[in-house]
Formats: sequence, C-alpha cells, structure tokens
Amino acid sequence: MYEELFDRKKQSEMRKYFLEIAHTKGIKKSYKKNEVIEFENNDFIGIVTKGVLSQSIISMGGNIHSLYLLRYGEILGETYYFCGGKNNIYTIAKEYTEVAYILKDKIDQELRNNQEIYKYFIHSITRKFRIIMLQLTNSTFNDSVGKIANALLRLSACSEIDPLGRTKINMIFTHQELANNIGCSRITVTNCLNKFLNENTISYENKKIIINQPEILKKYVDII
Repeated sequence: MYEELFDRKKQSEMRKYFLEIAHTKGIKKSYKKNEVIEFENNDFIGIVTKGVLSQSIISMGGNIHSLYLLRYGEILGETYYFCGGKNNIYTIAKEYTEVAYILKDKIDQELRNNQEIYKYFIHSITRKFRIIMLQLTNSTFNDSVGKIANALLRLSACSEIDPLGRTKINMIFTHQELANNIGCSRITVTNCLNKFLNENTISYENKKIIINQPEILKKYVDII
C-alpha cells in the first residue's frame, strides 16, 4: 500500500552513506531517554547513530502532533540547513540515543566535493514530506477506525521487515503516542486496537504491533 512511497532500498542506501560520514566528521552527543533536545542554531545536520528520536509540533495551547521518528542513519536539521528559518520542531529521545552533528562548513565541503550526495538529502526531505502528507490525508478522509488502520499501515511501511518476513512496527508506541500521531483520543485508539486484536488483524510481540492481516486494515482506509 505504501511500499512505493517508502522505498526500503533507497532508505538503506541513505542510511549507509550518513553513517559512514558521521563516523569521521561528526561531533557526537548522547541523550537520555525522554530528554528534550534544544538547538541554538541551524548550522548543522544531525545523524542518528544509535537509538530513536521523536519529532513533533506543539501548539500554543500545548497540544502535540507527532510527525515522525528518526532511527539510525536518518538525519535531522536538513530542511533548516538548506532553507533557513526557525527550528520549531520538538525533538525528544525515545530511548538512549546518540547523534553525530556535522557542522555547516564540513557539509558545504562534502557537497562541493561530491554532488551525488544531494540525492540523500533530497530523499530524507521527501520522505518526511510524504509522511506529513499522508497524515493530513488520513485526518481528512478517514473516520477513527480508518485513521488508526491507516497509521498502522504507514508505520509498518516505514519500518524494516523483521527476520521472519512479517509486517511489523519496529517501535513500541503507547496508545497516547498513537493518538498524538492521528489526532484521536487515547480511549478511541485503545478501543480500535482492541477491535483489531479481537479480529486477529493485529497481535503483539514484546509490546510491538504485528500486522497479521494488512488486507483487512486496508478495507477501513480511504487513501489518495
């Protein structure tokens, strides 16, 4: 359903490149679980080398909308590096996380020496745009059950296939985190997940969601 939008091969190539340059050119910093990361300027690109970062937006009233997760080999700060503006993304470590920060002058030099690597930055920006686009269409076109079914399918498409070849969401999400992702209440998310569990459409393994019958989930979803 979303496999064409989230090409795992290209994602793997991007991760490999960024991890290779992070090792030699980055300034590494570590963060504890649930630590909020604040940035003083935008003259860098950060590369996640271990753990997971969560990025969200927060309204003036304190409402949270989750945007995406960043895993090993994925980057942050590229939009602000290329386009400027204020970095108003709320970033928090979901677990112990290490990030290698590459400063602007080194990125500039890398891009001058090898213009081929622009494609990795474009891939990252495009991937994030598609995630946000799908969140918007999900909110517009689907009811509560459809929103949750859609989110599960999208999150699984952004995850890696597990060793058994199953459709699996690699990260552990609380019901509140899923609610923040799709704009529903936590109770609504709990009720819908219980419905999918009772249908054996999904199951859990070590608190991670396994999608047993993706075709059933697709029936609840209206997509573009």
